[in-house]
Amino acid sequence: MEYIPRELERKFLQMSNFFKAVLVTGARQIGKTTMLKHLAQGQGRTYISLDNLSARDLAKRDPALFLQTYKPPIIIDEVQFAPELLIQIKILCDRSEQTGLFWLTSSQHYNSIKNVQESLAGRLGILKLYSLSPNEMEGIVFDNELDFSFTSLQTRQTVVSKNDVLRVFEHIWKGGMPQLLHADTEQRNEYYNAYVSTCLMRDAMEFGGITDTLRFGRFLSACAAMISEQVNYRTLADYSEIAQPTAKEWLRLLEGMGIVYLLHPYRNSAIKRLAKTPKLYFCDTGFAANLSR
Repeated sequence: MEYIPRELERKFLQMSNFFKAVLVTGARQIGKTTMLKHLAQGQGRTYISLDNLSARDLAKRDPALFLQTYKPPIIIDEVQFAPELLIQIKILCDRSEQTGLFWLTSSQHYNSIKNVQESLAGRLGILKLYSLSPNEMEGIVFDNELDFSFTSLQTRQTVVSKNDVLRVFEHIWKGGMPQLLHADTEQRNEYYNAYVSTCLMRDAMEFGGITDTLRFGRFLSACAAMISEQVNYRTLADYSEIAQPTAKEWLRLLEGMGIVYLLHPYRNSAIKRLAKTPKLYFCDTGFAANLSR
């Protein structure tokens, strides 16, 4: 499949030229690895995925030997599987003045980011990648940086297609998962079914300790039904037949996995902003449409 340029590339390269390590987070299957491999072309940068059980075992058992075997500059995919690596990465960052030594990815913001931030404070830049935007799908690349000035927005308006209701609805329904760009309805449904039963359930069990996958599936559907509404843990808990504290923990897990995000209302006072109940949204509208049927 032809590579689709991502809007995050410019910012990622800026961060790589400034920090010694850069971490890209986001849900599974949205193109984190593809983007980093594309940017690494011609650099001689090593790539290793910790989805590989033998590589993961070495990283957890002997982090120093792992980084002697796979020397920086390096891409380490799914770094959350081996938090033991972080101390060794810190040591190598402190020994070198070179920036961009480590390009890291993680699909599990829930547990890994806190460990990464604590271990690599001042050495790490963190960016989040989302599914494809309409502009990325159409191959639109802007020459000017977005500064939200009227002139900048006018310049961009001349490049993009004019929105209409049908086009917006189609994008909401299809979403932006890269593998579904040219999929038909049947392929899309089967993809999302497999996405839930393999990627999401596996990560939920491994990182969230969830054993009741049936109730977790109902919880996912309940979240999709409550899009754009204020978060109501009682409603989520009642529909999923779980306790309210469990509903709160599961929603936090989904947020950490890059599946949902909580939008806090704008207030001039930061205290009031945090005190108000946030609204619930999915990071990929196609996935939400599939869950809500």
